[in-house]
Amino acid sequence: MKKLMILFNNTSGSDEGKDLAEHFKEYAEGKNKELSCYLQEIGPDIDDQEAVDASREKEIDTLIIIGGDGTINRMVAAFKEELPHLKVGILPGGTVNNVAQALALPSDFEKAADVILSGHTRAVDYGLIGEHSIVSTMTIGILADTAARITQKEKQKYGKMIFIRNFFKLLLKKKHYDLDIVVDNERWQGKTQLVALLMTNSVGGYRNFDAAAKPDDGLFHLIILPHINSLRLIFYLPKVIMGKVNELPDIHYLTGAHVTIKNRRKEKVRTRVDGDPAEDLPVELIMVKQGLSVFAPKEE
Repeated sequence: MKKLMILFNNTSGSDEGKDLAEHFKEYAEGKNKELSCYLQEIGPDIDDQEAVDASREKEIDTLIIIGGDGTINRMVAAFKEELPHLKVGILPGGTVNNVAQALALPSDFEKAADVILSGHTRAVDYGLIGEHSIVSTMTIGILADTAARITQKEKQKYGKMIFIRNFFKLLLKKKHYDLDIVVDNERWQGKTQLVALLMTNSVGGYRNFDAAAKPDDGLFHLIILPHINSLRLIFYLPKVIMGKVNELPDIHYLTGAHVTIKNRRKEKVRTRVDGDPAEDLPVELIMVKQGLSVFAPKEE
């Protein structure tokens, strides 16, 4: 680790990306005089290829990503050809941090910086959806439609409560989605209200949603819930809290490295990947097992 590129987005989270990037540069170079840190702005109005070209020109060996799952997702997609010879550091930020939670990265800035500077890495998975990537979650159905109706300002003002309120509004409408899902060689067809595809145990900031999902197991974990009964959900809470969502009786739980999901009707069905709007169905996902070398604390 000698040449680091710090990727920051001033439009995400609390809009302090550049300040954090400058803070990390000062902190890292103060700790290790042999390091050279370069700042690179990214964002919706900036072509991601600019960052890739700059990293090649400067012969970068380490990327530091400041942000949440959405920012990590975009940079993994942009740098996917470079990832085999790059190490990646994550400074948690943004509104959704499932990857950081799954890797037990500290939320405190200096502690997270120290994890990076310690040099210990962990090989973790990422997935490909066409030209795009996935590092944490994909939702279809009520979860995706709920998130699509919430603005960034509402997230920052009301937190998780705005999501819960809108979720139950849609739940009362009893909307179903008629899907054809193939996971490796196993097929599921039918009407469902919710599909969640997980790559880590953390969902929406809740760290122990599915204890069976590991960031380096080479598997997509699919949760299919044909019908959501709000009364039953109350009785299921103990298993959810224990991370045993795969053991709930009303859930279909599939795992595999290759997933295709199609809509059996003509209506548009939206998806959300790593917290952001993504492609409408149909989609195909391919796993890249342990294709990402991320700085992380040593596992106990």
